[in-house]
Amino acid sequence: HHLDTPVNDIGLYVNSSKKLTDDLRYNLLINAYKPPENYDFKKDSSGPRCFRWVWISQYSPWLSYSPHLKGAICKYCTVFPQPVHRGTQGAFITMPFTRYKDFHEGARNHILTSWHKNAQMDAAHFLEIRKNPETSIVCQIDSSVKRQVEENRRKLFPILSTILFCGNHDIALRGKKSTTGNVQSLYQFRIEAGDMVLKNHLENAPVNARYTSVRVENELIALSEEILREDIVSLVNESNGFSVIADESADISGKEQLSIGVRFVDTSSTTAVIKEEFLGFATLKEMDATSVANMILNTCSKFGLNLEKLYGQGYDGCSTMAGKEGGVQAIIKRKYPKAAFAHCASHKLNLVVNDLNAVTDNRNCTGTIKAIIRFFRESPKRRALIPNVPLLSETRWTAKYKSIRIFSSNFEEIFQQLSLLVTTASGKTRQDAYQLQSSSSTTSFLFCLNIIANYSSRLESVSQALQAVQLDILKVCDHVQDLLTIFRGHRERAEEQFKEIFTKVQTMAEKLNIELSVPRQLEEYYRQSIYVPYLDSLIASLESRFGNENKKNFSLFSLYPKHLVKMSLEQYKCQITNISEIYSIENLEAEAMTWYEIWSPKDEQFDNGFLDLLNHTDLFPSVRQAILIALTLPVTTCTVERSFSTMRRVKTWLRSTMAVERLSGLCMMSIHRVEIEENKQQLIGKVINKFAQDPRRLQFLFGD
Repeated sequence: HHLDTPVNDIGLYVNSSKKLTDDLRYNLLINAYKPPENYDFKKDSSGPRCFRWVWISQYSPWLSYSPHLKGAICKYCTVFPQPVHRGTQGAFITMPFTRYKDFHEGARNHILTSWHKNAQMDAAHFLEIRKNPETSIVCQIDSSVKRQVEENRRKLFPILSTILFCGNHDIALRGKKSTTGNVQSLYQFRIEAGDMVLKNHLENAPVNARYTSVRVENELIALSEEILREDIVSLVNESNGFSVIADESADISGKEQLSIGVRFVDTSSTTAVIKEEFLGFATLKEMDATSVANMILNTCSKFGLNLEKLYGQGYDGCSTMAGKEGGVQAIIKRKYPKAAFAHCASHKLNLVVNDLNAVTDNRNCTGTIKAIIRFFRESPKRRALIPNVPLLSETRWTAKYKSIRIFSSNFEEIFQQLSLLVTTASGKTRQDAYQLQSSSSTTSFLFCLNIIANYSSRLESVSQALQAVQLDILKVCDHVQDLLTIFRGHRERAEEQFKEIFTKVQTMAEKLNIELSVPRQLEEYYRQSIYVPYLDSLIASLESRFGNENKKNFSLFSLYPKHLVKMSLEQYKCQITNISEIYSIENLEAEAMTWYEIWSPKDEQFDNGFLDLLNHTDLFPSVRQAILIALTLPVTTCTVERSFSTMRRVKTWLRSTMAVERLSGLCMMSIHRVEIEENKQQLIGKVINKFAQDPRRLQFLFGD
């Protein structure tokens, strides 16, 4: 260039093939050549008009005049040239602007070009970095992306929160169409309550980036279930071991759903806690033992459970599940020998009561009670005549005992209403009332009713106690032994015990005007024909149903001090050998002998529960492991049984086409509603993180 051209003339660098250094860029942006006010612009112009000095100030800071090119040039577009595309080969950019009569229009048009805007942004970032060197361009871009990600996550939060709310409260999400329903109404409710983030998102987001479709809804439900389950599985795998508990039931559409849960001891906090958790549903296509066993094992593996830590199985007593050779428990035990089977204690107690139906009079009495309750409940008018007596349910165990207890306490009023209907009603109602009155006015019915009600009230409290999660098999045995002690005492003093029942029956018969049939020795006859057979059947059934099927596995309970002191050293050693054979616990035999020596001479008995015994095992890691295995053994299947109540609330007639994935996810939300409420923010954050791992139109993860 000419020797008299200044080095900071911007025109020298237009279309330059050389890369500008940062120092030169800075110098050109800050100190680009600016002609003096007396500069003769006419000598540079070839037309009648020329550049005016005032324009430099008017269009500062981007405008510069180049004596070298004899025209106006944009500093930003020269120092930070953008990728070449249509419209960038023009004045101010690659050549000087010299049409001075149209200068203002040309300058305004140039400012609006994307080339100029991008170059101006690059220049601003460059100057900011020169001013604050610690703020790099990458950091600024990251900061911008991070703000956008946070904004996107705020948009998804109310959508996911609404879905969780519906799941927690068993509310149907969809209406007749996917665009109607409770979820859509709740979105509007949130907007009305002032949720501007959701309002702006639903109004302004593209249709394919609103994330309110049924497909996304199902995906978010599945991810929520996955996160909830992962937290449980993580605790299970960190524990000493676990038991699997399972049961099946048909849903409203007739599909057999297998409910799977786990029982384990959570030692992550200062106090050890026994937990039973529902993990999800699996649809059974085949009902044979092999198919069910494979489904349980495959589902547990899919959930991520470490099956090498499987110490127990809890099912009901049907042959498919409990069969000794071909049952589910036997198939799983062949694969995992430590997995001892425990028949659900609540099912066993229910079977005890069913066994009592072997006594003919008891069976007839129970049938009459059922018929009378059904007779009054099937008509609203008749139902209003008597106190509310719940149906005698075969599946809800405590409800059965409660029903008999309430029926017995209100029997006098019920009988009087039956007698009234015999005289006042007509047709079939009168006929049914007469038959039921006749059946319930027999002497044997009155005796059976009072006997069954007396012992049902005792079984009811035990049945309720058996449903506690913190219960262990040792406590179940203690409960049953207490019952047996009471019942054996009643059997030994049958004459004395029956006198109370006899007196009660006499009083009831007098009030109801029922004439008792009078064999010569009335009291002795009914004591021998009904009361004693009932007690014998009850005791025999309890003894057989609650015998220790897993004799070797039950050796674990020999470590309990109250049991330990009753054993000789040889018996104790035999029990410890059994434990070692099954569970291969390192150094158990040596520790167990020291444990025996510590507890056997103690005068005071250890009356706390088996769980509290863990507080005394700091110096006995092997004994602690054995106790934890014992606590892991399942007691009942109540946890998975309760999941069926949730299933029936979620999958109703109106929602009968629901797929198992959606059903399992919604039931998981409903059952674990407390955990969701306590850790809602954290859960939603985890779900969004998982949701963002697949490509999305909006970015939800920073750095993905």
